[in-house]
Amino acid sequence: MPIDLLPRAVRLALAWEVGGGDAVAPGLGAELLWAALPAPGDPQGLPPAVVRETDGDDADGAVVVRARTGTWALLPTVTRYGSRLEPGESVAWRVMDAGGPGVAVRPPSLAPGEARLALVSALHEATDTLTELDVAKERPELREAFLDLTGPPDPDVGELLVALDDRRAALLVQAARVLRIVELAREDDGAAVTAGQVAARSAALGPLGHAARSAVAVATLRRV
Repeated sequence: MPIDLLPRAVRLALAWEVGGGDAVAPGLGAELLWAALPAPGDPQGLPPAVVRETDGDDADGAVVVRARTGTWALLPTVTRYGSRLEPGESVAWRVMDAGGPGVAVRPPSLAPGEARLALVSALHEATDTLTELDVAKERPELREAFLDLTGPPDPDVGELLVALDDRRAALLVQAARVLRIVELAREDDGAAVTAGQVAARSAALGPLGHAARSAVAVATLRRV
């Protein structure tokens, strides 16, 4: 699994203690953090103002930080430059107030084992439906994503995972791979040709995406 499959918020959360946090939000005084990946209909516990800021082509989630100064959401803004042959990008992080009167942003409540069971269950159910609909037909990249559900991540991902214990690291890798499957499966309807088949595909991908995003939050939750 290449590092590009990890959303930027996840990468920052994992690198927080090795300079990532101090570089983008000096003096914040973080005590607890996790990566949140909201999606339409699935805010992942974030307030609407923050969710709206994560909705876009470069949506990479948010790092939620509980600090002495309040609860904050760190969101990436990506600026691309260069050419198609030699592309480049820079990332700037904005700090948004995720607390305030009447707003309670709570950390994920599931234990890693519970999140893993929920993810595996959703994956099994979705796989049955997607196989029946032949969503991966003529989609080699989607078939490859299914095959990539097991096996070690790339070394650069492994370097970030040292911030987590083995159980959380394994959960994060699996959740990131599942999110890739959801992303690819949403790009077209595969062999689904009727409205009912398209609806069935969406019904399978919705719970799977939610389970994977929730697993990411659980895996990255920790005190700093």
